[in-house]
Amino acid sequence: MDNLNVPVPPASSDSEDKDTIISNLLQYCTEHEIWISPKIAIRRIPGRGLGVYATKPLKAGERIMQVPTAALFSTSSVPPSFVSKEARKGIPVHALLAAYLAFGLSETKRDEYARWMATWPKLTDFTGTMPLLWPEALEQPMTMATATRLGENGISTSSSSATGGLQRETDSVDKFLPLPPSLTGSWLWLHQQQGKAAKEHCEKTTAAAVTTTKLLDIQKRKFQSHLQIIAQTFPTLAPALLSPHDPLHSRFVHMWCNVNSRCFYYLRPGQSPPKDSNEAMAMCPGMDLFNHSDDPSCRTTYDRKGYEVSTLQPLSAGEEILLGYGVHNNDVLWTEYGFVMDDNADDGVQLDEIVLASLTAEQRKTLKNAGYLGDYWVKSDGLCWRTEAVSWLDVLTTSQWLRFIEGNYDPAVADERFALELAGTGDRNETKTGTRKRKRGSNGSIRTTDEVNTVTNDVGTPSQRAKRKQIAWIRATVEMAENSLLGLLSIVTEKGDFQVTGDKSSTELLQRFGDEDAVLEVQNLGGPSIPEVKTSQAALRHRMCVQRWRQILRLCNDVMTTIRESDPTLQDQTTTKGAVNSGSIARRGGNG
Repeated sequence: MDNLNVPVPPASSDSEDKDTIISNLLQYCTEHEIWISPKIAIRRIPGRGLGVYATKPLKAGERIMQVPTAALFSTSSVPPSFVSKEARKGIPVHALLAAYLAFGLSETKRDEYARWMATWPKLTDFTGTMPLLWPEALEQPMTMATATRLGENGISTSSSSATGGLQRETDSVDKFLPLPPSLTGSWLWLHQQQGKAAKEHCEKTTAAAVTTTKLLDIQKRKFQSHLQIIAQTFPTLAPALLSPHDPLHSRFVHMWCNVNSRCFYYLRPGQSPPKDSNEAMAMCPGMDLFNHSDDPSCRTTYDRKGYEVSTLQPLSAGEEILLGYGVHNNDVLWTEYGFVMDDNADDGVQLDEIVLASLTAEQRKTLKNAGYLGDYWVKSDGLCWRTEAVSWLDVLTTSQWLRFIEGNYDPAVADERFALELAGTGDRNETKTGTRKRKRGSNGSIRTTDEVNTVTNDVGTPSQRAKRKQIAWIRATVEMAENSLLGLLSIVTEKGDFQVTGDKSSTELLQRFGDEDAVLEVQNLGGPSIPEVKTSQAALRHRMCVQRWRQILRLCNDVMTTIRESDPTLQDQTTTKGAVNSGSIARRGGNG
């Protein structure tokens, strides 16, 4: 086993020459035969870290970087002296790489990797942006500050009751969720605060409704599992590894986050693809500097020789070359990488809890049998097909609905038959029964236009009823966003001032969003640096929460507007337009 418990050299200080860091990395790449096109350059952009840019025009399909297999950091880089080949069978690849980087490197290896590791994010970069490393109090409902300035903070609440059977009394809630339930918690939480009836409704449906993926909860379980496995593998280090106030614990956390955010999918020569893709990973010097985009301009490929990066489209000199980390919404990007994007075509919010809580047990059974239980999304381009399909579930008969999801029934037929019934030539019950009977007005005559409008507004066509359900589900999400934004903005000054100045607002911000001094002390920050780090850390965490909730609110309101515009009779359902101006802190990627 290599020299254990030897401190990893601290990341470069802000005062260090940034050009030196880049030039040292380029020298490291040259020594490890990593080829970088002379048409690209690594640059540091203030507030965004490192990125890769074109210095000359590039053609589509042009190769711009090549990393040989020998230069990768993978399980092959971990010597048997650290963990035997037999013992490592029970250790996840992610945990093994993190442990070796944290306390297993020999002095020679530390010196070798130092120039590359200097480009990695510091621990404080992760603690400021990744909810995994935030105080657990932020995962629980918080009490709103006493002075909530609705108008001054740009927030307006809605009195709409179109919440799919989940009523909300906006004035009765004095708490809010800092983090969206897509990370942790429940989308039904707000309605569980609204009296006994709503609580009973939610309690009856929660068990069946919770199919939503809770990203932060999953990540926390993964990290704790990895930590326990490493502690069991190195029992003499277990007390330090398991103590949040020990420097060794902080080093493991730091390396775990770097491995998590900077690895690429990789199979060793002869290795079969594992069931868990996380068991096939490697870190790639140079390649880890490409930032993310939902519209990437380059791609990676690999074979036995190594990795290659090539352009997907022509690029002009000065353009940043962006890589796609995957089709990820902002909650995934936030949880895994520590950033969100205001303009993310892949963004979306999962509606499972809200949708399923509005259905009966029999309806959920129908969905399960049809393979339609769960995975309901509202995305930037509208509702997904599964969500739209569920909105027709109790509008059509079961047989019609089953034919509808198979593509063998057009819902427009139901609307046409409904119109015939209103005109007195059909049967309103036909949508459900399939029968046809001639109906007349109350006086035995054909219904007048006014009578038709009255019935339509009271009941609505089948498509109108389906769309109203869609709006109701989205409204429940909007109300959560409104409530959380009210709470978040109630603890800052009326101008959204995030600077800590000693007033009540700034003190409350530090108390709620900052780490304890004891936690910061073990990160080798030094006494004078702790207040500064704590201040910027609390402000950044708060701003990211505000930004994410604003993104959710904007996305949902935009989709609701689109649904309403498709039918004038839906215009009476209120849309909230406040709180959509975000102080931009989004970044594409997390390098440096």
